Amino acid sequence: MTDQTLKSEDDQRPRNAGAAITIRELATPVFYHWRKALIAFLIPVLLALAAATLAQPIYTAQSRLLILLGDDYVFRRSVGEDATGNPQTFDRAQIVHAEMEILGSREIREKTLTDIGLSRVYPKARPGPAGMNAALEQLGRDLTIENVPQSNTIEVRLRHRDPRVAADFVNRLVQNYIASRREIFQRADSAAVTDQQRGLSDQLAATEAQIADLSNRYAIGDYDQEVQGVQSQQTTLTAQLAAQDQLIATAAARANRLASQLHNSAGVISLNTDDTRSQQVTALTDNLMLLRERRRVAAARYADGYPLVIELDRQIADLENQIAAAPQSQTTLVRSGPNPVAQQIETQLATTRGELAGLQSGRAQLSDALGAARSRLASLVEIGPRYRELTRQRTLTETAYRSVAENAEDSRLQSSIAGANANVRVIEAAQPPTKARTGRLLILAAGVVVGTLAALAVIIVSAAASPVMLTPRDAEVRLRAPVLATVPLGEDDDSPLPRWRPLTSRLTADQAALILRRLRETADARAALAVIGPEDGVGVTSIALDLAMASAFRSGSETLLIDAEPREDASIAMAIHGLGGRLTNIPDSPYVLRVEDSNLYVTTPMTRTGSNISEARWRTFIDGMKARFPVVIVDTPSLQRSSAALLLAPLADLSVGVIEAEETRTAVAANLIERVTAAGGTVAGVILNMRRFHIPRFIYSRI
Repeated sequence: MTDQTLKSEDDQRPRNAGAAITIRELATPVFYHWRKALIAFLIPVLLALAAATLAQPIYTAQSRLLILLGDDYVFRRSVGEDATGNPQTFDRAQIVHAEMEILGSREIREKTLTDIGLSRVYPKARPGPAGMNAALEQLGRDLTIENVPQSNTIEVRLRHRDPRVAADFVNRLVQNYIASRREIFQRADSAAVTDQQRGLSDQLAATEAQIADLSNRYAIGDYDQEVQGVQSQQTTLTAQLAAQDQLIATAAARANRLASQLHNSAGVISLNTDDTRSQQVTALTDNLMLLRERRRVAAARYADGYPLVIELDRQIADLENQIAAAPQSQTTLVRSGPNPVAQQIETQLATTRGELAGLQSGRAQLSDALGAARSRLASLVEIGPRYRELTRQRTLTETAYRSVAENAEDSRLQSSIAGANANVRVIEAAQPPTKARTGRLLILAAGVVVGTLAALAVIIVSAAASPVMLTPRDAEVRLRAPVLATVPLGEDDDSPLPRWRPLTSRLTADQAALILRRLRETADARAALAVIGPEDGVGVTSIALDLAMASAFRSGSETLLIDAEPREDASIAMAIHGLGGRLTNIPDSPYVLRVEDSNLYVTTPMTRTGSNISEARWRTFIDGMKARFPVVIVDTPSLQRSSAALLLAPLADLSVGVIEAEETRTAVAANLIERVTAAGGTVAGVILNMRRFHIPRFIYSRI
């Protein structure tokens, strides 16, 4: 039972749909489908019992072999040697696994079957290749070859109905195995070794000839030294050429500078010049001396300021200015000749140009030498891969030739003493077993396991495919609506019934209080609840009466129970009256009767099956009753009998569906909820009525 309030009409999924499943919910389908599960359990168990009864004894003969680590599994390289020069050996697990492969080979098993006799080992086998193949397949299932963990021991076991045949077959198999492995490890082919030596010798000679031809063609002594020498020469020439280019650039720049200086220098210059006193200055000086003398005479004769004296002073000043302005000397003779600086520059220019020509000639020779070195290096690089490949091939061939020669000698020595050593020891020979195994307990255990799995599968499939609902969780998951109450099916009543009650009380006080609380949460003060069932017999009237009595007697609220479209002679009012209950009319409505002066009121049969009352009349009546009574419970007819429930559900504030556990099909209950919702009603949930408890009481109380 869940206590969930729906939030909206669209949210019809219960909140606890994903809650953990209880042990009781898991155990209910087990006890409900126990007959089917028992049949599914007994069939494999009975078959296993029959197979165990018919099972024949099987004897197992075994033998143990010790594998010694000898020279058989020492690997010596036939071409070259490893880095340490030592031969390689297999580990213990690899050696034991190889021996097991030899022991379990088809050839040895077939030879052993032939030696012992195919008809003796497998009497039902047909003669010929087909019978041998079938016998080998069966032998693969009967014969077991295993390695004892952490040891060099191999254990051989054979299961057979005849203990003597099992022991003989195992011993013969071991004998054939020892003989076969001796033949395998002693195989040698000296001719092949000789041919290998001859082939390696011819290959070595051909490689030497190719190396000699390549050395003569390209004048190579030691290839690596030759390459290093050419590379060193190329490096030196490259450095010299760079230095030569620098010298040429310096000489060319110096020559250009000297040519420019020579072009700007004069070729002929004045070598010597004769200078004398200027005749103009001499004449002016003589005139000046005469004027000064005249001025002295005039000054002595005349007073200062005399015009003659003034005129003489002016003339003296003019002569002095002319003397100062006239040149003091004059060239009388000039001697000219070649410019010695130009001659020196010309000499240096000729020398520089000669050096430049020499440097350019030297650079050309260096460039030719560098080109030759590069060509030589390119040819050496081109033949390098071929030369190194031939050298490497010669080294490998020489190493292989030495290894083949050494291994051939070792093989000849080992083949002479191979027969004296054996690396397999028989620790325990097979003896005819005295104890047999039938496997009956294993067969019975397998039957019990298969039967248990089959029973569980039947329970799971039956529970998943069941059209009815067993537990409240089934109803919530399948109908996507909460289960408001779970009413068990029983004969005893925990509470005493009033003498006038026509039906036994099944709904507990807590369950009724939960549903009424849902009703009060939906409406403010006065509310109507419609109780609807998909078909007759699910207990709609009983649930409606329980809810009405709980509201009237326990809550103390005046409650009206509307009996809508009851069956003929099956109305609640008539049943109460028939049991001696006192019904009293009330002045408010002629259709309402009061029961025993209590808070419970019932209606007279409102309509009969097949009558047609409009929705407006129903609405008017129910609204009037809601105004008179705080709680109104509507006992609606089943959808199977009448569609009046679809008219009454929208008129009520809340609707509750009643389904019968293990009887009402899921599709029918889902159809009820869908139709009520489509009609405009609000389905608060369902009541799982008349639920049966299949789990025994002593088990139910402990889980």
